[in-house]
Amino acid sequence: MKLIEQIAEVLKDVKKEMHVDDIATVLVKKYPHIQIPFEQLPQKISSVLSADILKNKTKSNFSKPKNKNGGAKRGIYKIKTPRNILRQEIVVPQQPKVNALYTGKAGEFAVMSELLFFGFNASYMAVDDGIDIIASKDNKYFHIQVKTANLSENNKYVFTLNQRAFDSKDSSSTFYILVMRTFTGTAYINNFLIFPNNEIRRLLDAGVIAKSEKLSFRIEKDKEGKFLLNTNENVTRALNRFGIIV
Repeated sequence: MKLIEQIAEVLKDVKKEMHVDDIATVLVKKYPHIQIPFEQLPQKISSVLSADILKNKTKSNFSKPKNKNGGAKRGIYKIKTPRNILRQEIVVPQQPKVNALYTGKAGEFAVMSELLFFGFNASYMAVDDGIDIIASKDNKYFHIQVKTANLSENNKYVFTLNQRAFDSKDSSSTFYILVMRTFTGTAYINNFLIFPNNEIRRLLDAGVIAKSEKLSFRIEKDKEGKFLLNTNENVTRALNRFGIIV
């Protein structure tokens, strides 16, 4: 990196005018391998900046601040702040409305991706008989059913699970993962609620989930940031807890 580029970095960092002596001190700290002896550095800085201003005039990135009398302050320089660069907001393309089959498959692949990050070997089931993914880790195998929902207009995620499918897969190795997809303002993200089979059974026995041909899961986020299941049950403890799959 050239000396003038190093000077520019220093002035950008401090965001104010500086005397060449102070610039030299910061330069040595920021770039300890600089080849110029410290006692010669202030004069070298002054020479480099003066030459740049003389050569490039108003197009130079540097300037000499004025004193009270309108003259230039001795040995003091600052870097110009571009005024023609307007801050532009990042516009995130709106997610289109797609067929529920696309949403479901996207959620399943999102879960497979997370499982891989957590060290599971994940396989997609060729036939959906109530299990979407088989995951293995440490010679143990787990059955995973995935449900995916976008945030609805009334700020809820709504999922349904077939009661018959749940009963047929009633096993300690079965886990249910609810994928909640939402827009944060700058990006679309997925959050995951992970329930072992026995937790679903407990929620059924407690009446939190009504026993029916279709089991209904309505998830909403309250003012405190907690995720509530069917209005009453706080299920935040299940949020992104891939570690409970053991």
